[in-house]
Amino acid sequence: MKQSLNLKVSQQLSLTPQLKQSLKLLQLSGIDLEQEIQQALDANPMLEYEEDAPGPDEKPIDLAETETYQIPQPIAESADPSVEIERIDNLAPEQDLAASWQESFEPSRVANSNSGAGNDLPENVQVTSGAESLFDHLNWQIRMTNLSDKDQLICRSLLRSIDEEGYLRIDPAEMAALFDEQLEVEESEVRAMLSLIKTLDPIGVGARDLSDRLLIFLSQLDTDTAGLDHAKLIISEHLDLLANHNLAQLKKILELDDQQLTASLELIMQLNPRVTSEFKSTVEDYIIPDVLVKKVANRWVAAINPDNQHKLRVNETYSRMLKSNIDKQGSEFIHQNLQQAKTFIKGLMSRYDTLHLVGQAIVERQQAFFDNGPESMQPMVLQDVAQELNLHESTISRATAGKYLQSPRGVYELKYFFSSALNSVEGATSSSIAIRSLIKKMIDSEPGAKPLSDSKIAQELEKLGHIVARRTVAKYRESMHIASSSQRKSLV
Repeated sequence: MKQSLNLKVSQQLSLTPQLKQSLKLLQLSGIDLEQEIQQALDANPMLEYEEDAPGPDEKPIDLAETETYQIPQPIAESADPSVEIERIDNLAPEQDLAASWQESFEPSRVANSNSGAGNDLPENVQVTSGAESLFDHLNWQIRMTNLSDKDQLICRSLLRSIDEEGYLRIDPAEMAALFDEQLEVEESEVRAMLSLIKTLDPIGVGARDLSDRLLIFLSQLDTDTAGLDHAKLIISEHLDLLANHNLAQLKKILELDDQQLTASLELIMQLNPRVTSEFKSTVEDYIIPDVLVKKVANRWVAAINPDNQHKLRVNETYSRMLKSNIDKQGSEFIHQNLQQAKTFIKGLMSRYDTLHLVGQAIVERQQAFFDNGPESMQPMVLQDVAQELNLHESTISRATAGKYLQSPRGVYELKYFFSSALNSVEGATSSSIAIRSLIKKMIDSEPGAKPLSDSKIAQELEKLGHIVARRTVAKYRESMHIASSSQRKSLV
């Protein structure tokens, strides 16, 4: 092989350290940004918070209350257990129904509220408060009883075998065999303590499966409650038919009329099998919106949330040292940290400018959403905002990932406002989010005895000017965890 030298001229895009810093800070979420700023403050003595600016634990002036609005200039690119026991996870066939129970019978809705937030938190912080663990809650109740030490030991062992859903995953006979022979624990003693646990708050903890838990709930009702006997029969022997919403087969097997079956189903529908939901989270999750939206002169405008805006500056004491007589090593140290501090501050300001620009571009395109709700959402993709701001799509993606917007309608991730376009009459386009909202609205108002099929929903959407295929309606409905029309059908 002959070797030779060739001269080749090419162009290559290279990111400067300053641009890399800006892009890194831009893509961070609010919490990650706080950690990054704290690390920079710890590592660089030239960086500090402005004296008139809020620190990470201080509440700043609410700039969102001002009536002025200025567009920024675009930028260039538990416990130590006393007894260790083996956990056995043998699921009974009936327990497979637990995952779909809530979706089949009682669609859950998450309420967005910050009523549990502490008084010292910023106004714009959204808080999900944690609670004590399920074990601690139950163990406290056990300690309040007059049980013997042996019985309390059995109860604690049972509690440690209860999973996060509140089900006991071990048979009492197997549990008794795990204790030291010197304790002489009998199966009957374990069953007695399990019966006690089932009476603790929350009711239903310690059940072996979904059917057992629902029967515990029903046993708390008065014996003369209408439909109680048939409800127990449905839960104990025909839960699979109920999960599949096969009401006709239930009527036939139990020989019930519509009124009798409705009475039993209403009892079952009132039961909430997710008894441990309030114990799921043991930490507090915070969402501090990056962008605030308010109405100014009949137009919705965006502003950077001051609670999430950090103002840094260069330490003047160290800066003045450069003008004094210091050795070469000290001078190089200060110069190096000074340059890094300026780069970090510039990157931070670029983040806020970019977020402001992107937030305002989104708000400007979605004026109808903030006025009327999701049904008025306009189709919008990353390219639309990128072209308007003369930025790359990847920059828009970084600016919207993990960033939140707070408006009178609630808190939304910025990416929520991006959706594909569907054809409509007269050549117009509709947002997929708007279509989903319309589908949900139709289903919420449909008659229970005659729910709307996907084809019927598509026809109703076309009457409103939206051309949507039946398959698309089914896909959107499933994405919202809404059952099919046959499963939504009720007797009334």
